[in-house]
Amino acid sequence: MRSLRILLVEDNSDHAELARGVLMREKEVGEVVWVETGQDCFERLASDRKFDLILLDYGLPGINGLEILREINKDGYDIPVIMVAGHGNEAVAAEAMKTGAYDYVIKTGNYLAALPAVALKALENHRTKRENVRLRENIEQNYLETLEVLISVIETKDSYTRGHSEMVSKYAFAIAKEMKLSSEEAERIRKAGLLHDIGKIAIDRQILLKNGSLTGEERKIVQTHCDCGVKILRPATFLGELLPIIHQHHEYFDGKGYPRGLKGAEIDPGARILAVADAFDAMTSARSYRSAISFEKAVDEIRRHAGTQFDPEVVKAFLIAVKKIK
Repeated sequence: MRSLRILLVEDNSDHAELARGVLMREKEVGEVVWVETGQDCFERLASDRKFDLILLDYGLPGINGLEILREINKDGYDIPVIMVAGHGNEAVAAEAMKTGAYDYVIKTGNYLAALPAVALKALENHRTKRENVRLRENIEQNYLETLEVLISVIETKDSYTRGHSEMVSKYAFAIAKEMKLSSEEAERIRKAGLLHDIGKIAIDRQILLKNGSLTGEERKIVQTHCDCGVKILRPATFLGELLPIIHQHHEYFDGKGYPRGLKGAEIDPGARILAVADAFDAMTSARSYRSAISFEKAVDEIRRHAGTQFDPEVVKAFLIAVKKIK
């Protein structure tokens, strides 16, 4: 089936016609679009991203092929590029590979004969790469969802903490957005919120559900849930970026928290946000050993501990964000 579309960037019309001819003989190739300059290439891609491959000549007038390749990579086009370089430009071809080209072709006497095979190989490699990325993303999402279900089951067994992680995640995400953090960072914080208490799986449930104040020894045991959470999640390498948040969400801005007694900028920014979200939801939820306090009182408590327990900048964002979620 002729479905593949190739963008050919070549300033020599004779070479372009010959290249188009050999490529169109391949049954998979449906269209070869020819443009002459780097600027033409950018304009074409701006209006039409549906290309499966770009054949890019190095020796173009104005902007050379390497500069065009860098721009294509920077703009996030998910299209494989093959660099076509003149004889004697082998070093350019090698640099193109380092810059992100899938392959290269040197314009020797018989380069056109090799062009279709190189192009189809690049397309197949790109398809495999995309499929592997999709597969990895599916595996990671399934793993994350399994952890979320596990936490939900654990929280369901305790009527006092039911839905806690979901609410902490919601508050933390709202604070992150109020602080104008990037979408990627806000999402990192949201995910960490869902998993922040997973280490409590390792804590004796009799301690977690104790109807009364904890002893000093019991408190130390509960505090190990930050370390336990990291140990549980560390084998899942794709969750690595969440570990600092999960490990540090009980650190205090003034250095009097746990597990390491970090302070100020030593604490991961996401953990500073999660600390506020976690404390707020805990205060506004009933526990086996105490009643919930009102929304207003909890907000006052967060405000009162700015600069000691909490990052003042995070508190400032929280005070705005919480009004929108109330």
